Amino acid sequence: MTVSDGTLMVPLSFSLPETPAQEAIALMQAQGVPSDGAAVPANVTLVKTGDQFVLIDAGSGPKFQQTAGKLSENLEAAGISPEKIAKVVFTHGHADHLWGVIDDFDEGERFPNASYVISAAEWDFWTHPDTPSKAPDWLKGMAIGSARILKLIEKRVERRKDGDTVAPGLTYVATPGHTPGHMAVMAESGGQRLFIGGDVFNNNAVSFARPEWRVGSDFDRDQGVKTRQRMLDFLATERVTLTGFHLMWPGQGMVERNGNAYRFIPI
Repeated sequence: MTVSDGTLMVPLSFSLPETPAQEAIALMQAQGVPSDGAAVPANVTLVKTGDQFVLIDAGSGPKFQQTAGKLSENLEAAGISPEKIAKVVFTHGHADHLWGVIDDFDEGERFPNASYVISAAEWDFWTHPDTPSKAPDWLKGMAIGSARILKLIEKRVERRKDGDTVAPGLTYVATPGHTPGHMAVMAESGGQRLFIGGDVFNNNAVSFARPEWRVGSDFDRDQGVKTRQRMLDFLATERVTLTGFHLMWPGQGMVERNGNAYRFIPI
């Protein structure tokens, strides 16, 4: 199931800094997608595997943006207490995916019975002492915060790689570009597959109709383009269902080819 962590305000000038604004707005309007000034969803995936509840990402907690940090209350509304979460699997270390593991009041862990999984490359990137100084300006503060949080949970963190099983029925899939060690998660059950894409795709129009547009929040923008195009081809060819952290609520659908590009069909 999908559980909302709220929304984020992300200016179009930040999302697509190299694309003329009117061109981006025209594309989104043509496809009925909100353009500049629209709230961006934060869709957290909750998986029940056997008798365990596994979260894919943990939201941002309330300190990142006032409109986000709603995961705990929405889990409670769904009847899932924090104590029931057995594992949190991170796609990457950005604030809106990682910071929600820590309770802001007492610096304790929000999910007290959970263990954690992150890719080894992602761990190395965020915890490296040179990352804050080498990161772009918009990422410097986040780099410091994410390193601090990873150190707080270090004793219960497993560092895994592409192809590793991270929980029963859940496998890491390397999708670098947005961050150096970004991982998607493939969920498989009863012959069906769900690709939990993290931030590989972050806009219902742009990510599919113009995957070659370079995204401002991608650490390596060229690699981000390559990863998007590779995964779009895979999803369309294999007919695998996609859920995206920042796609319009609830973020789940199918990818279809559309001429030389693609389109997202919500389900």
